[in-house]
Amino acid sequence: MPSLPSFARAGAPLLLALAALAAHAGGLDIHAGGDLAAVGLPVYPGAVRQVDKDDATNGFSFGLWGESFGIHLNALAYRSGASVDEVAGFYRDALAGYGTVLDCSAKRADRPAEPKRKDKGKDKALACDDDHADPGGRLYKVGTEHDERIVRIRPESSGVSFQLVRIDTRGLD
Repeated sequence: MPSLPSFARAGAPLLLALAALAAHAGGLDIHAGGDLAAVGLPVYPGAVRQVDKDDATNGFSFGLWGESFGIHLNALAYRSGASVDEVAGFYRDALAGYGTVLDCSAKRADRPAEPKRKDKGKDKALACDDDHADPGGRLYKVGTEHDERIVRIRPESSGVSFQLVRIDTRGLD
């Protein structure tokens, strides 16, 4: 199985703990490679899938569900020879189809204050919280706490690498 992106490795212990809770009528589904259709975002023109040191495609799909909860996580990684600004503009436009795009690129202390989260039932608006991009990169989020899409763009010597992520949850309040 390909190595997980760093943002996914951090959540692995939580996901394993949730798997242990799925006692009745539940399931676990893990696939290498990820599912672009489930992420719901286009691939930047000319970008290629990022591969790990073993030439395995970098990405995954993880689903876990039980009687009263569920989580589905899809992550894919790509590379492009384009600039950070070109890729960032493309994904800001693509994400805008899902709502107001949060720019979490700067560290918390370096960005404007976020508006207060509005309680829309149990599905609250997203906030950047402590999330931020690597120096020179971008981090965008859109959606709600129960259905979010994330694009992380990192500059590299010959272009950029970027990750497309969707996290969809229910019953995890």
